[in-house]
Amino acid sequence: MKPNTSKSGIQGEGDYDSAKKYDEQARAFAESGKVEEAAKAAAPRNAQEREDMRRAEAEGRSHAKVDPKGGQDDGSPSRPKPVKEAPGKHPQGRNPAPEKLPGR
Repeated sequence: MKPNTSKSGIQGEGDYDSAKKYDEQARAFAESGKVEEAAKAAAPRNAQEREDMRRAEAEGRSHAKVDPKGGQDDGSPSRPKPVKEAPGKHPQGRNPAPEKLPGR
């Protein structure tokens, strides 16, 4: 039997140690007051760089899955999602009169 080399035994998509470390570092950066400075440093320095950044963003967005209703898809397998409707709502949009039950 192979020995388990990881501390928690959960790695890959369930790498909780790395997720916790990332969250702590992101929170520390946000609270450091250096966000504005970093945003200015990342801004395009000229029109050519601005256009390159715009083009790269458009290219990235062109590969994203799009929800038929106009939003971003959550990336799950292409299984049809159930339609969420209020209980008792008629599929064609009309609400028929309730059935009269015998004895009432």
